[in-house]
Amino acid sequence: MSTGALFPNYHTEDALTVAAEYGFSVVEIYLQTLGEYTPPLVAMLKQRLEDLNLRVHSLHNDIRHYHLWSPYARRAAESQALFERLIDIAAELGAQAITWHGFQDRVDDPAQFEHFAAVAERFGHRARQAGVTLTIENVSWCYLRGVEQIQQVRDLDLPLGFTFDPFQAAEAGQDPARIIHAMNDRLTTVHLSDYGSGTIRHLPLGDGIIAWGAVFQALDAVDYQGPLIVEAPYRGNLDTLARGRTFVRQYLHGKKPDSNP
Repeated sequence: MSTGALFPNYHTEDALTVAAEYGFSVVEIYLQTLGEYTPPLVAMLKQRLEDLNLRVHSLHNDIRHYHLWSPYARRAAESQALFERLIDIAAELGAQAITWHGFQDRVDDPAQFEHFAAVAERFGHRARQAGVTLTIENVSWCYLRGVEQIQQVRDLDLPLGFTFDPFQAAEAGQDPARIIHAMNDRLTTVHLSDYGSGTIRHLPLGDGIIAWGAVFQALDAVDYQGPLIVEAPYRGNLDTLARGRTFVRQYLHGKKPDSNP
């Protein structure tokens, strides 16, 4: 489960407690504020993880705190320092990966892409040195929105893994299965939430229009071995978390649910 599923009603450390209470053993920690990068808060998270016997698969940063390509030198430098801190926190908490949205715009200018690639290469190598995989997620409103951009990253052999999000693929008008196949052996993390065409964006699993059978078949085809992280918001009902997990398990055991259980 991602702690982001409980935003904004639960602080990150309390979201960990909820995850454990609802039977999750593997989590992604979404760092929501700059205060959650501070040593006291990180120490609290680490202790909470130990007390609850939870394993952190990944950290997720909030792109709004990062201005890596800002023309204002101080802002860019502070963002780079924050990224260094993010990597250190991931290593301290025992995370295997970091989920990053990358460039927050559609990069059509080759010079912009070169700048993005340079930053990704720097922090990708830095993460590897710390024993962490930096992954870039497919996001409908960011650079890595489809197969073409995934192939660009692969062609440059950037030191990045990928995080797959079926909701983001659907919102971008992309075939989720094609995204998975493009990411292939570099697929490190999978987020799970559903998509609908209404005003609410992320939906609980089974409440939208994503063809989950095709998604899980594609994950099998690329031999994905990592966790499936429930990221769908709980919408005020914590039982939604457990229902989402049940929904996934039914697919994994070949029992396609008729509706969200």
